[in-house]
Parts: sequence; C-alpha cells; structure tokens
Amino acid sequence: MKATAVVFAAMAALAAFADEETSPGNGDSFADELGRRLSFSASADVETAYICRGYVWDSRPYSAQDAAVEADLGFLGSVAASVWTYSAMSRSGHSAEMSRYAYAEADYLLRWYYDIDLAEGWRLRNGLGRQWVTNPGFAGGRTVCDWQALQVLKTPWVTPYWRLRLLRRPIDETYWVVGVKRSFDLMEDLSFTVDLFGDLGDRRHFANLYGAKPGHPGSSWRGGLQALSLVLRLDYSLSEHVSLFAFVGQFSLVSDDARDAVKGIKAPEARRDLAYGGVGVSVGF
Repeated sequence: MKATAVVFAAMAALAAFADEETSPGNGDSFADELGRRLSFSASADVETAYICRGYVWDSRPYSAQDAAVEADLGFLGSVAASVWTYSAMSRSGHSAEMSRYAYAEADYLLRWYYDIDLAEGWRLRNGLGRQWVTNPGFAGGRTVCDWQALQVLKTPWVTPYWRLRLLRRPIDETYWVVGVKRSFDLMEDLSFTVDLFGDLGDRRHFANLYGAKPGHPGSSWRGGLQALSLVLRLDYSLSEHVSLFAFVGQFSLVSDDARDAVKGIKAPEARRDLAYGGVGVSVGF
C-alpha cells in the first residue's frame, strides 16, 4: 500500500506540473507535456553468471530483462519505477535449493532522484529508493525488502559512485558498492566504458552469506571490503532509441576469510574468482 501511495503521489505531482505548463495560451496539450516528462527504458541480455551482493549466486548462463519508467517532477526531482527478472538457462548445475530455473528472481524498485548541477560538466545525482526482491525460483524463498541510497558524481573525467542497501526483513544486514567508471567515445556511435568497483558489507552481511567463520567457532566476522570487480563494456547505438552492448568482467573475493569460507562450500555456484560476460540490447525513449 505504501508503494502504491508513492506512485499515485508522484503521478499527481506530475499532472499538476503538466497542468501548469498546459494552461490557456501555452498551446501544448497535456499529452505533449506528458511525453516530455515521462521517459521509458528497457533491456534484455544474456550473461554467463549471476553475481549479486559480492557473491556468485549462479554460475550458469542466464537471461535477464528489465523495464523502467521515470517521471520528471520539475524542481522536486524525478521518480522512477522499474522491474528486473532473472531466469537461468539450464536446469542443472545449481545447488538443490533451486526449485525452478525460469523467472527465479523478480525485483521491483521505486526510487526518487534529485540532480544538482555543481559546475559546467559536473552533476551530482542523489537517490533514495525502496526495493522488493522476490525469489519464486528458490525453495522456501521469501520477499526481501531493502532501503537504498546512492550518489553518482558525473565529471568530465571520471564518475565515482556509491550505493547503499539496508536489508532488515527477513535478512538483517548492510551492504554497499563503491566504484568509479570512465567512458570513452571510440567512434560516433561506439563507446567503451571501464568500471571498477568494490563490494563491502557489515559483519551480518558476511555471516548471512558464509555462515560461521571458518576455523574460529563462536567468533564473528569483521565487516569491510568483500570483493573487487572490473568490467569492460562496449555500447553501439543502432539508432536514437536502440543500442547493443557487450561486456566482460572479472570478479574476485579479496577478503581472506571469505575466500576460506567459499572454499568450503560444496555448491556448484560457489566461486572465489570468476570471469564472466554478456551481450544484450537496450531501448529508451
């Protein structure tokens, strides 16, 4: 109900702004203004492994689809709603807790953004959001809710960013990603992006993923840096609204305790280091 209230409030604010813009004498219709204030995006890809929260959840190839709509609320910023789904492309090769492979996970996200122009070529994006992660493909899977906060600093040279997730029910932990990326224009329609980021978490995050600390019965984990990832990506624009992309990445656990814990896990997807990649298509208008 809270999520529904947020959506209705955002749409009401959008309608109010549109009404102001389409007052007598302006000449633009409500539909024209709505088209300017709403943006849509979607993508579909195939990847070789599913990595999330600094952990290799599935080492089988999978397909993913996402769709999002964002509404410009003027001086109030913008609000976006999105959905992301993941489906493994093989029935075998995963631990027994997987009950099915099609639509094993579906995530729903509401997020508010507020951009601040700091200087020419410098923009700070701030975001707050609420996410619902559902796991229909896992035996006993339950919906996990989390609050999110993020900041992305766009500069003429590099783009540093961080994203925080606070999970409370049924998982209680704090997890965040800190990274920096840089894009290069190789040709008129071809760009290349380098993205280096680290996964970090508190001691509860480590305990939720790995269980008891190996070799130290009764002792607790220390929070901190968990894993590092490097992703290299190519984007090619087919048209104003459609682009193709391909990427390769390297994931590595850097916490010695985490590496020892994963070494003792017998599940097929348990990996300490993994090279991965994917290809896909994205649209936006």
